[in-house]
Amino acid sequence: MEEEKEKLYSIGEVSKLMNISIKALRYYDKIGLFKPAYVDPNSNYRYYNDFQLYRLDLIKSLSYIGTPLNQIKEVEELNNDDYVSFLIHQEQVVKEKIDYLYEIQQIISSVRRDIQRQEAPFNEVVVLEKEEIKIIQKKVHGLGPKNTFNSSFSSFRKYGPSTEGFRKKGYGSTFPIQPYESIDDIHYQYLFTPLLSKKNIMPLERDTELAVLPKGKYLSIISHSTTFDDYFQSLQKLIHYIQTSEVNVKSDIYEFFSINYQSDEHKYINEFRVLIEE
Repeated sequence: MEEEKEKLYSIGEVSKLMNISIKALRYYDKIGLFKPAYVDPNSNYRYYNDFQLYRLDLIKSLSYIGTPLNQIKEVEELNNDDYVSFLIHQEQVVKEKIDYLYEIQQIISSVRRDIQRQEAPFNEVVVLEKEEIKIIQKKVHGLGPKNTFNSSFSSFRKYGPSTEGFRKKGYGSTFPIQPYESIDDIHYQYLFTPLLSKKNIMPLERDTELAVLPKGKYLSIISHSTTFDDYFQSLQKLIHYIQTSEVNVKSDIYEFFSINYQSDEHKYINEFRVLIEE
């Protein structure tokens, strides 16, 4: 009985059988990861045998779970125990990616809801449910509405991504609730910026700390201010509401600064929030 001749597959046949591009197969050959069983010396065509198709399955699987190409050859040579350890590590890597993506999903959802809630009328006190917001805050002295500028927040930028880019409420301040007689009486206790993530944050500077704005029910008023008088009148309206209504406040005033980009002229929008008891 004549021995069956080994079947060889052209690079095009392997590409179709294994659903992998010819370009990828050529690259695998170039880096020594998956070389053909035979190369025709006359045509330089690559040919692969049946056994190699099983190996290519493994390469594709390892690549699919995110194993770098330069590590796949090492993984192929692992014994069973080491291979299990490798898979345990890959499980942890995937879990961390899932956790990261879930965090980003929650941030996007929170930002989207926050922007939708901006449909509330200007200069009217409303009650809103707000999600928890992670922030970096810095204790400040001698700053208030009239002398706080974009540059006042420059130290926050080094700490990584904030929600400034797409929340349109990238910065804020905290100051006490009290009967102010003029805007000059307002002195900020903290400046802050909402965070995208607390992961991989650089060491914080002196007087700077991580904090949260709690989830809960807030009194809110949005001011589309063009003058400091407009700004102060909106704030006074909120304070007057607190003084004359039967509400118990649980926080200082959180002020958010945002910019309206939808016109040629940039207009600033301020929102004042106060956490109240349910």
